[in-house]
Amino acid sequence: MLVLEAGPADASPDIENRIEPPAAWPTLLGSEADWDYRSVPQPGLAGRETHEPRGKLPGGTSNLYVLMHIRGHMSDYDGWAEQGCTGWDYRSILPYFQKLEDQEDDTGPWTGKDGPIPLLNAGLHDPNPTSAAFIAACRELGYPATDDFNGPRMEGAGWHHVNIRDGKRWSAREGYLLPALARPNVTLSTSARATRLLFEGSRCVGVEYSQNGALQTARADREVLVCAGAIESPKLLLLSGIGDPNHLIELYIPVVAESPGVGENFHNHILTGLIQATARPVPPGHLNLSEAALFYKSDPAQSGPDIQIAFVHVPFDIIVGQQNPNSVSILPGVVRPTSRGWVRLASNNPLDKPLVNPNYLGTEDDIRRLVDAVKRSRRSSPPARFPEWVTGELLPDQRWRAMPNCENSCGNGRIRITTRPAPARWARTRGPWWPPICACMAWTACGWRTPA
Repeated sequence: MLVLEAGPADASPDIENRIEPPAAWPTLLGSEADWDYRSVPQPGLAGRETHEPRGKLPGGTSNLYVLMHIRGHMSDYDGWAEQGCTGWDYRSILPYFQKLEDQEDDTGPWTGKDGPIPLLNAGLHDPNPTSAAFIAACRELGYPATDDFNGPRMEGAGWHHVNIRDGKRWSAREGYLLPALARPNVTLSTSARATRLLFEGSRCVGVEYSQNGALQTARADREVLVCAGAIESPKLLLLSGIGDPNHLIELYIPVVAESPGVGENFHNHILTGLIQATARPVPPGHLNLSEAALFYKSDPAQSGPDIQIAFVHVPFDIIVGQQNPNSVSILPGVVRPTSRGWVRLASNNPLDKPLVNPNYLGTEDDIRRLVDAVKRSRRSSPPARFPEWVTGELLPDQRWRAMPNCENSCGNGRIRITTRPAPARWARTRGPWWPPICACMAWTACGWRTPA
């Protein structure tokens, strides 16, 4: 088995020292451990370009993500199966989740044990007192409690399970790759950027890749697995001639397979933030800074929660944080967006970054739900809910509350809303977070089939 890693084998000692501590993840964004993709200008975000972080070392983005272990709601996977992805229903993939997990607490028969990836319950490891206060505030507002976001009831407020072992980040590198490299039949080749897949007829037989300024090829006797992530996987397929023929012909790429859905259907969770001042210093975190959250349905008709309100016991805004170090963040986000974008080639040069368009807040439905989540977040975090901690709101401030009512004040020109524009304007000026959803998954509409 040959593992091709586009990034270097190791980062500088400074970066490696920041990868291990769970609370240091914000310092990795935009660092040498991050490919640091940028989106095209987003109409729904007033034309801003957004950063789209992706990991640049062996282990990929598991080197810099926030360590929260969330499988997703079972209805997400059942929806894939209903759309034609046989074998991707939740019941079928549950054994694979259980195989990879080593969860310390036994919340039910769905938990995984003895797998390579540890799951610590943040609530059992001296959590930050402000995280406990957030959960109590959610319960006071009538939201249910949940013991495990990965269990049958994701909806509610509770503690995250985090991928930490012995106080350190435990990524796919530690859990899978490094143990596998002890085998004689596994080789890791770094600084090896895949440039295209090689075909004989309609069968993929290998990979071309760039390494040390030269093109190399590797042929496979059995199979080729494309695991380049939600941005680079569709890019590689397109470079290989798999995609919309019109797009490929524009860039003089021979068409191997007409699959117009490759690069389409790209979507990403969008999240904004509020900051609350605290009456006294918040104890420093020793886990991942984000230990608790609330999931809920914006509409009872939803098959599963479509909104997450994350709690972070530090200020997420650098400028506000420098001026107000004693503060915490409430981060509402839409985790089932209806906005759809795309990933496309900027050129036929494999080393050029692709064009990435998440189309954030591209639908009125996403704006409405994010505005409602901001309002709910404000209700969950005033001083009355956090009497021992919160003293008042720092972000948004009074400027955003005082704006007059109007129409068509946010999003793009196609969207008209009649709610107060202040929360909507606020939402479109703050950055989107969260991991993107792959644009080359095996949707029926894509026309690209993969076996279970």
